[in-house]
Amino acid sequence: MIATAEITGVILCGGSARRMGGIAKPLAPLDGAPLVEHVRRRLAPQVGTIIISAPPHEPGYSRWGDQVVSDRLVDGGPLAGIDAALQLAATPWLFCCPGDAPLLDTTLVARLAAAIDTTPGDVAIPHDGEQTQQLFLLLRTTLRQSLADYLDTGGRSVLGWTDRCSCLVVAAADIQHSFLNINTTAALADAEQRLGSASGASTRLPLSPLSNQECS
Repeated sequence: MIATAEITGVILCGGSARRMGGIAKPLAPLDGAPLVEHVRRRLAPQVGTIIISAPPHEPGYSRWGDQVVSDRLVDGGPLAGIDAALQLAATPWLFCCPGDAPLLDTTLVARLAAAIDTTPGDVAIPHDGEQTQQLFLLLRTTLRQSLADYLDTGGRSVLGWTDRCSCLVVAAADIQHSFLNINTTAALADAEQRLGSASGASTRLPLSPLSNQECS
């Protein structure tokens, strides 16, 4: 089994804030704390160290003492954030998740690690019963050059890159709610109401049997 200390967690906080009225979305307040802080609280026990991928000159992400890194490519999308974190990660594994997913399940990293332990691969992606959740990835840090090459040749699709890797899709329909992304102020208000019961439930849900398949 992959040990927690062998995993670096990266929280992806790039992207546009247009739908949130210009505010940096992961810093939008939810239940008295920024969205990204909810993510970080849930991620920290699952990994050995945390990196935050964020735009340059944004001081709001330094408050937790984590290393903050900016993309080396402009308009590289989420993969550019993963690429930047991979250049810093000193562990064999990296797990990434968005900074606007405040209901992140507290067992997700272990679930993905168990899948790779059972069926060896280089990348594990959860499937929520309806679609793959491509921004919640566990991957080997030895893929850093593969990703850099993909980006440098113009590639931007997460699944376009993972299709080139040895990739597993991991069943996660029982924690579908935990992949909720906050994209609008209305969704933020809805999450405010749901956070208490949803966050408590996410840690009590049993793991369903893994049903792994190749990424497609």
